[in-house]
Amino acid sequence: MEAWKRNLVILWFGAFFSSVGIGMIIPFLPLYVQELGIHDVKQAALWAAMIFGINHVMIALVSPFWGRFSDTYGQKVTMLRSGFGLSVIIAAMGLVHTPLQLLLLRAVFGTMGGFSNCAVALMAIETPKAHVGKALGTLQTGQVTGQLLGPLLGGVMAEWIGMRNSFFFTGFFILVATLLVLFGVHETKKYPKFEFRVWKESLLADRRDHAKVPGKTQLRDVMKQTPAILTLFVSSFLIAASFQSISPVITLYVKSLHVEHHVEIIAGLIFASSALGTMIAAPILGRLGDRHGHLTILLCSLLLISVLYLPQARITDPWILMGARFLTGLCVGGLIPSISSLLRGLTPVSIQGSVFSYNTSANSLGNVIGSLFGGIVAGNLGIPILFYIISGVFLLHFAMLAVQAKKINEARKSLGSAAAGLNQ
Repeated sequence: MEAWKRNLVILWFGAFFSSVGIGMIIPFLPLYVQELGIHDVKQAALWAAMIFGINHVMIALVSPFWGRFSDTYGQKVTMLRSGFGLSVIIAAMGLVHTPLQLLLLRAVFGTMGGFSNCAVALMAIETPKAHVGKALGTLQTGQVTGQLLGPLLGGVMAEWIGMRNSFFFTGFFILVATLLVLFGVHETKKYPKFEFRVWKESLLADRRDHAKVPGKTQLRDVMKQTPAILTLFVSSFLIAASFQSISPVITLYVKSLHVEHHVEIIAGLIFASSALGTMIAAPILGRLGDRHGHLTILLCSLLLISVLYLPQARITDPWILMGARFLTGLCVGGLIPSISSLLRGLTPVSIQGSVFSYNTSANSLGNVIGSLFGGIVAGNLGIPILFYIISGVFLLHFAMLAVQAKKINEARKSLGSAAAGLNQ
């Protein structure tokens, strides 16, 4: 088996176990906050929002640093650093006694992020150009499958062994993902061996290796020459903000459809239907992007999502809503792999770790701002209005990329041959 295919198989399972682990605890954070002594529902919701948000804020702040680190020492060592750190921190969350302690650990959790981002970057770097879309689409199915099963498994574990012990199992799942990377993933590109050095020695080494190790200046220069990269960062931000603005209120929307029994189960099925659509479509759309252009797939997906969000504001039957969310999920499968493939084609291999990390920062900021925006709009204008607004955002997003399509394609043509020579 070729090295990139072996890496894909191992990283698929790594992404799956990582997503399962994180998915096991995120939906139940408000319940855990109440278990820690905050019994007032409004106060528990506020603490849960802060505990959820601090993680994404820290990811947005530190991702560029870890991106430069991965450009210097490789994606694999960065994934190992992230995986081992996350497994310990999540296990420690099962030992806290106050919401403040949980908040601080979630902040540290955010600083150790980078596992999924580096998995994407590693596959983008190691995979031949003709197969990048397929590989990234397949990798996304591992993440989505974990997101599907994580909450279900988390609910079962919380019921059987309690919330605290669930954190220990979550840490175990991420440890398994990390061990898979440690013993199975192989990078063909050679990087210097990481060593702990005092700060002064590190600065001297960075200056001495300035021509080899890309720093902030080089990345800025590339972005000046190829502003399409910044456009794709904005795309990642808008996608994350749009989806995160509606996700927290889906359960309330289902309840408003006069569902009297099993609201949680039906809401979970609606969540799962969207994820299932993404899992099915991502590798297929990735292959189509490899053949017909990832920008074309991205534009078509954005336009279709914009159209599909409109009727969701008027649906009165939860089963019809489930079908609409499934169709939306099919289109979502064409978003992230397309953006990752475009970034790969627009970026020199030597700074792809930094570029993907900045993209992660944009995604994390979108998650934070989207949840705040969705809560404000849904609380003041109603959930149906939120669907209309998101539809409009996707339509404007489509227009933004369509206007710049020519520039993006020209940038890919001018940089593509050089990037292909470095990556293959």
